Amino acid sequence: MKKLKWLSMTIAITLLLSACGFSDPDQESETSDKDSGDGYELLTFANPADITTLDPQNNNVITTSAVLVNIYSKLVKRDAAGEIVPELATAWEQVNDTTWEFTLEEGVTFHNGDDLTAKDVKFSLERVANDDTLQQYSVFNKIEEVTVIDDYTVQIITEEPDPQLLSRLSTVAASIFPAAYFEEVGSEEFFKNPIGTGAYKFSKWNRDSYVELTKFANYFEGEPNWESVQFTVVPEDSTRVAELLTDKVDVAFNIPTADIDRINDNKGTHVSLEPIQRVIQLWLSTEDDAPTADPRVREAIDLAIDNQVIIDEILLGAATPTRTHVTPGNFGADESLYDTYEYDPDRAKELLAEAGYEDGITVDISVNNYYTEMAEVVGGMLQDVGITANLELLEQSQFAKRLFDEDLAEGVFVGWGNDMFDGSVLDLFREENVTSYANEEVDELLEAAAYNMNEEKRAEQYQQVQQILAEDRGAVYLFQLEGRYGVSDRLNYTPRLDELYVIDEITLNE
Repeated sequence: MKKLKWLSMTIAITLLLSACGFSDPDQESETSDKDSGDGYELLTFANPADITTLDPQNNNVITTSAVLVNIYSKLVKRDAAGEIVPELATAWEQVNDTTWEFTLEEGVTFHNGDDLTAKDVKFSLERVANDDTLQQYSVFNKIEEVTVIDDYTVQIITEEPDPQLLSRLSTVAASIFPAAYFEEVGSEEFFKNPIGTGAYKFSKWNRDSYVELTKFANYFEGEPNWESVQFTVVPEDSTRVAELLTDKVDVAFNIPTADIDRINDNKGTHVSLEPIQRVIQLWLSTEDDAPTADPRVREAIDLAIDNQVIIDEILLGAATPTRTHVTPGNFGADESLYDTYEYDPDRAKELLAEAGYEDGITVDISVNNYYTEMAEVVGGMLQDVGITANLELLEQSQFAKRLFDEDLAEGVFVGWGNDMFDGSVLDLFREENVTSYANEEVDELLEAAAYNMNEEKRAEQYQQVQQILAEDRGAVYLFQLEGRYGVSDRLNYTPRLDELYVIDEITLNE
């Protein structure tokens, strides 16, 4: 695959796994000792992946962002409904096409006691805007300068008009650090014990086992709900389910569909199914020496896959078929491409023959093993039309590393999110990006949309790109997932569309 540029969203893959001890799920749960007093002592999550870093600006992994969002704060954030609302900024205005002014909340302190000022905002945003070694550099490098007006006022100046600036600033990568302390100890030392202004302070990271956070009593939005939070790493599906059923954890992510009824029937637990931004898709090489360079072959692969069968048989209905990554609720969505798909295996065979492959082809596909079962079903469907899919199943951390090292096969089976809530997720398909796809018209439309301050016209440009990609099979889109969360009945918790764990949105049921 080609070089990774223009990334504007967080890759929705989970990484690095290690198990907690197994408990017999069929025994009746005993009373948990996690809580005392008012019951807000300890909140526990079981994730199939460890975090990869404590640096939010050098991260593209949603399972990491889901944890770090509680340590750091940003100028603005998205609420549970996906709307941009104030966080460290109390107000903002667009001065002109390239200048935005933000007024900061006064009286905010970092976990080490330093006061938040405009200098911290300047330092933090210019770090990610100027350091091309950081994974989020390409998202923020349009920022030319952050100007300090006074202690509580900053102006952010972009090189060109940037209609997505607020969306960028709402992502975890826009987290604000204490400038003086960061510069004093240096980057390496800082991220061993990171300091933010979030509701929870970093306590411990036992790699491949758990991350622990404790509440920050001086949090500017009020004292947090929970004394401490643990994100444990439990790779095996069966073990995560067992830990939930025996009251060892409060929330278990990515519950197997086969266990949904079991969890719902268990006293004290339930499954919450909520839409998430992640779209399952297959990227296919368009390099000259690949059979998938021929658009007829890409179309044949698309037509060979029965999306609804996978949704019904593997996911038990917990997904929606789509022919676009920009799903409803995201800026620029083309809803005519949502909740629909094309399936015609006979036509798929005809297309292969027309492309000169009447005897079939072989395609190597790298698969994040998080999606092994889905990929194997897809492989079987492809075999039925004469396409042999050699699946390379990769452990999640290895998959991510090889993705960013441009070292995956000609086909890539992946789940990708959209943390910008914007059609700019389509920048994946600009020339020289992570996919090998190249289309001059797509490049021109995406370039124009990147600077277009007219929202109506920018939305139309993204919709045109989606129609081109759907016709040309720039990617083979399968479906938008629903997140499957096993949850203790003691919690009042609704999972978020962006898959972030915003801890203080979670309370105990009265």
